Amino acid sequence: MRVWCLLLVIFALLPAQAPAQTMPAAGWQAEPALSRLMLRRLAQAPDGLLWAGTDDGAYRFDGTQAVPLNALRRAGPALPPVPCNALLATPDGSLWLGTDNGLYHFSPAGTLRRLPLPAPASGNQKVPALALAADGRRVWVSQDNTTLQAYTLAGQPTGPVLPSLAGLSSVVPAPDGSLWLSGDGTRHLAATGQVLGAWAHPGRVLRPALDPTGRPWLLSDRAAYRPGPGGQLTEAVRWEQPGTGQPVEVLPTASGPTLLSREAVRQLSWTPGPDPRPRVRFALALPPWPTANWSGRLWADRTGRWWVFDTGTRGCWQREAAPVFIRALAGPGGQPYSVRASVRLPDGRLLVSSYETGLLTQAPDSPLAPLRRWAAATLPTGNAPVLLAVLPGARGPGGDWLAAGAFPFLRFNPRTGRFLKLPVAGQLATDIGLRTLVLDSASGRVWAGTQQGLYYYDPATQVYRPYEVPGHAPGAPPPLAGRVIEDVRPDARGHLWLATPEGVERLTLATGARGVYGPAAPAPRRAAVEGARCLYLAPDGRLWVGTRTHGLAVVAADGRIREVLTPSQGLPSPSIASILPGPGGMLWLGTYQGLVRYQPATGQLSIYTTAQGLVSDEFNAAAAAVDPRDGSLLLGGVAGLHRIVPGEVPVPPAVRPRLLLTALTALSASAEASRTRYLLAPDALPALRLAPEQPLIDLHLALTNSLDASRARYAYRVRGWLADRWLGLGTTPRLRLQGLPPGKYTVEIRAATSQGVAAANVLRMPLTVTAEWWNRPLTWLLAAVATALVVYLWQRNRLRQVQRENALRARLAADLHDEVGSLLTRVTMQAELLREFEAGPTRRLDTLVEDSRAAASTVRDIIWSVDAHADTLAALVDRIRDHLDATSRATGRDLLLDDTHLPALLDQALPPTVRQHTYLIFKEALTNALKYSQPGSPIRIGLRYGSPLELTISSEGPVAAISRAGQGLRSMRHRAALLRADLTAGPVPGGWQVRLKVPE
Repeated sequence: MRVWCLLLVIFALLPAQAPAQTMPAAGWQAEPALSRLMLRRLAQAPDGLLWAGTDDGAYRFDGTQAVPLNALRRAGPALPPVPCNALLATPDGSLWLGTDNGLYHFSPAGTLRRLPLPAPASGNQKVPALALAADGRRVWVSQDNTTLQAYTLAGQPTGPVLPSLAGLSSVVPAPDGSLWLSGDGTRHLAATGQVLGAWAHPGRVLRPALDPTGRPWLLSDRAAYRPGPGGQLTEAVRWEQPGTGQPVEVLPTASGPTLLSREAVRQLSWTPGPDPRPRVRFALALPPWPTANWSGRLWADRTGRWWVFDTGTRGCWQREAAPVFIRALAGPGGQPYSVRASVRLPDGRLLVSSYETGLLTQAPDSPLAPLRRWAAATLPTGNAPVLLAVLPGARGPGGDWLAAGAFPFLRFNPRTGRFLKLPVAGQLATDIGLRTLVLDSASGRVWAGTQQGLYYYDPATQVYRPYEVPGHAPGAPPPLAGRVIEDVRPDARGHLWLATPEGVERLTLATGARGVYGPAAPAPRRAAVEGARCLYLAPDGRLWVGTRTHGLAVVAADGRIREVLTPSQGLPSPSIASILPGPGGMLWLGTYQGLVRYQPATGQLSIYTTAQGLVSDEFNAAAAAVDPRDGSLLLGGVAGLHRIVPGEVPVPPAVRPRLLLTALTALSASAEASRTRYLLAPDALPALRLAPEQPLIDLHLALTNSLDASRARYAYRVRGWLADRWLGLGTTPRLRLQGLPPGKYTVEIRAATSQGVAAANVLRMPLTVTAEWWNRPLTWLLAAVATALVVYLWQRNRLRQVQRENALRARLAADLHDEVGSLLTRVTMQAELLREFEAGPTRRLDTLVEDSRAAASTVRDIIWSVDAHADTLAALVDRIRDHLDATSRATGRDLLLDDTHLPALLDQALPPTVRQHTYLIFKEALTNALKYSQPGSPIRIGLRYGSPLELTISSEGPVAAISRAGQGLRSMRHRAALLRADLTAGPVPGGWQVRLKVPE
């Protein structure tokens, strides 16, 4: 028994502790951030941001997140975590807070003060109600349900302390300075505190309202009463039958009071004339509340939104304060149904085809009545049909209409619901994938687009036939056979516009010629319209194209195509399911993420979702029609059919939305260094800075005075980066800045509401981006200067070293020439004199002469190799010529030098190693050629200057004793390797050749 009692207690407590999760009614949308709080009051500051009083203090709400007041406080005591019973935003930007712990004043600059109470000595410091006087210069403060006093906007008590009312819940200042108090009854006080009247109704909560003549009315949840003297109440208007009394809230508005009861919000208006009376203009049902005890609150912001919450449970709903212009038609049993087609029958009934429930109808005199199944409408097989298209008008025996579904083509009797299958010429398949069925009003021909091509209806034979070009060859396949035709639009001039997966085509019926529009078409017809799904041909000749993935495009009357509406321009989804025309040139677009109203003349678009009454944001393809009875729009989606009355679309509020920067988060490398700075109304926009220690900045945005802040669209650009191009943020109210190159920029942010109303302001903030010290321009400049200086000093030192080496080489050459050269010359002369006088043995004297000459020649080569003045091409050429002349005289052989490939001026510099090794390889190759070639044969030497330097030594005739030249070849290859040169030596046709190629 105890267990059962415990379970009952737990179940009784659960509803009071959990937030309400029931789906809202009549377009009410749950506000996620506020639904997590136990709300007591709401207020709106002059900057458009909302303030919420809760069970544990106060929060600022920017449309996305709720920030505690203590996080915004910059001076003064902290607000204690106690219930905040009353909130009041005054015109000077201050916020007044009535709590269980007293009265507080929060200034626009962020200073929180605790104000003295009307009765400081009272043990109860609770402030249940606050109200702004009619003149806007005083605040009325109620304490402990017993005292009431006025305060100046600066927070100073003024005037007498007035008696209050037990159970006080609201104070309504009247234009004449008097006060209406509501609580345990209703009391009317003069500004002096005199009681002008008191009224009470058993079981009823009464709220005051003033009509246009200034006369007071007292409103309950079910009726309106005129207060009389002595507490008399006279019932004048009743809108609900008598029942259990419920709490009621009343909001005064310009058009009439708004009344909140547990079941609905009723907008009242005043009847015209000298004796105005309240009447219900419209009512909106509320979501069901989870608890039996209900203490509802109704509040309206400046943009015309109603906010509803219960102080005893979590949950907050909001919607536009306007009649419902989007009406969802309930299905059988209230269950959702996916719509494929809708049409008005001859008897006035509305026919709706759905996937789940077959054919549904609605009575002609009940535009909002639930849909009912049409049981008599069945296929020959007895199954309920799923119609993809219905074409009104008698086009068969007995006034039958044409319809199409999965069979695919049918005759349909709109009176009996009888269906007959129609054959398709040349097709055995029962389903050829019907996409559309349209009537060409000019020719009277019915066209069908399918997955197998284009077909037309032949009324003479009652057969659908594939389109063929007139006069085509018999037996030739139809020109569009096998093509997928998503939609067809005749232009009444002998052409058909076709929507296909490849794009859009304009078919000339008489010739079969087709003009193709798509991404691969020529420039005037090139556009991203692949995946074209639906078409609308406007009276002005423009063709509107809805695509699966690229949004909306238009073909102008001159044949030029362009994209006009994409997600980057605010379209909620790139997939357009249907296009319907509306009054004023408007286009209504059914998409996968909401309904769009687009004005081509201005480019303005409005987006409507479940927040405005849609059952689902996803619409079905080709499930849209204009109701001929009243001009309303019928749009079918995955969850039901919607009736849209364009003339009842509310006008955007006169208050322009404003874009605010509510917070700035500087993200650092360490979480401890990251911080968020919340901005208040008087704060100037900050100068932004990105640096190595602060590489990221998050800007938190809010669009105030917006009917649907969660669907507001944002965009930004950074002037000086990406060609100042605007970049979309979608519906994300946060901009993260990172990764920009160093420099100075200006960040600009703009926003627009979901209805396309642009914010009245654009945020502009300077941005400075600095880099690591090693990645800054000055660092790179200093590094370049230092590198240039190092290179300069290195080159200067190298030049000095080369100059020293050249001086040393010149001194060595001079010393060798002067000392060793002269000594060898004397030795040679003495040897020659001895030989002439035969002073010694002849053979030894000849050897001595030859050796001395060879030594002198070697010394001259050494002198030439080390001489710095010989580091030119001219010195190498002269040296080669001298050696050839001396060798030719000594041997009597023809040594031919080919210098035709040398430049005219030979002053080009050569490195010492290049000229030395080149010359020695030349001597070695020439010696080998003289030694081993056939005697008397000429030897040719070629020298070419360029890239590379090339030397060739060629001998003619047969080669003898090649193998004996091995040591010379090794020496030449060794020297070539030192030069990193290419040396080839070997037989060629007619002789032997040595070729040296020296790279630069």
